[in-house]
Amino acid sequence: MVIDGNGLGAGLIDYMVKPQLDEGGDLIPDFGIYNDEEKFYKKYETKNCEYDAIYIIKANAPINTEAHGIVRTSLDMGRLKFLIDEKTAKNKLLGTKLGQAMTPEQRNVYLKPFMLTSVLKEEMMNLREENEGINIILKEANKKIQFSAFEYGLYYIKQEEDSKKKRKRFNASDWLFMN
Repeated sequence: MVIDGNGLGAGLIDYMVKPQLDEGGDLIPDFGIYNDEEKFYKKYETKNCEYDAIYIIKANAPINTEAHGIVRTSLDMGRLKFLIDEKTAKNKLLGTKLGQAMTPEQRNVYLKPFMLTSVLKEEMMNLREENEGINIILKEANKKIQFSAFEYGLYYIKQEEDSKKKRKRFNASDWLFMN
């Protein structure tokens, strides 16, 4: 999970790092923090902990600018593929015997990812870009829109890709021995 650790996200993280009981009385294990360099959340880990389950992003202007750039680059380079829109998916589903045999509830469950993709596309169309110095600021025309979850997810993926590349790199001269 990638969670914005500012504002409400900080409280959510504080809640999730501790074991909880669900409505049925079953134990929900605590979640470990992946990028807890200061080891602040380490003291809450138990033997049932889901280690490295949460990646915290403490968003600020430079991180947001980098995240905006990652999204733009990913879209421009064709790295992101979106599902078809929900209307097309529904028409295709209803064109099959399986889709016709589904109950409305089953159809809704099946079509939910397509509906969420349509909502994301609407949110992306609702953004205006502004620059403040070197920072890119995305302003929502509608304040109900929450585009940041998509951006932070891509930001996390980019961080993981970069860290794997760094681990694979080595300097060949470190392995040369000369007399």
